[in-house]
Amino acid sequence: MFRSLASRSRFPLRKSIIYGDISYRPTPLSVVMSLKPRYFVPDPYGSDGHIRNSGDAFSKKEKAVEDQWIRAHDSEKLKKLREELAKHKKKLEELEDNIENLEGDVNKNKKD
Repeated sequence: MFRSLASRSRFPLRKSIIYGDISYRPTPLSVVMSLKPRYFVPDPYGSDGHIRNSGDAFSKKEKAVEDQWIRAHDSEKLKKLREELAKHKKKLEELEDNIENLEGDVNKNKKD
C-alpha cells in the first residue's frame, strides 16, 4: 500500500545514497524547488538596474560621458570604413584599367 501511495505522490522517488536502492519516501519540497530552473524576468516598469533612473546630476553627467564616448567610437568606425572604401575603390579602378588594357590587346590581336 505504501508503494502505491508513493507512486501517486507528486514528489519524485529518490535513490538512497547509502544503500543504493530506491527510497519510497517523497523528496522534500525544498529539494525539488532548489532543482527547478529559475527564469529572471526584467522589471515590468522598465528599470533595468541602471542608476540613470534617479535623474540626479551624477547620472546625467554619466549619460553625457557615455554618449560622448559612443559618438567618438562611431566616428572612429566610420573613419576606418571610409578608408577601407577608398582602398577598395582604388583597387577597383586598377582592375578596370587592367580589363581595358586586356580588351585592347585582344582587339589588337584580332586585327592582326
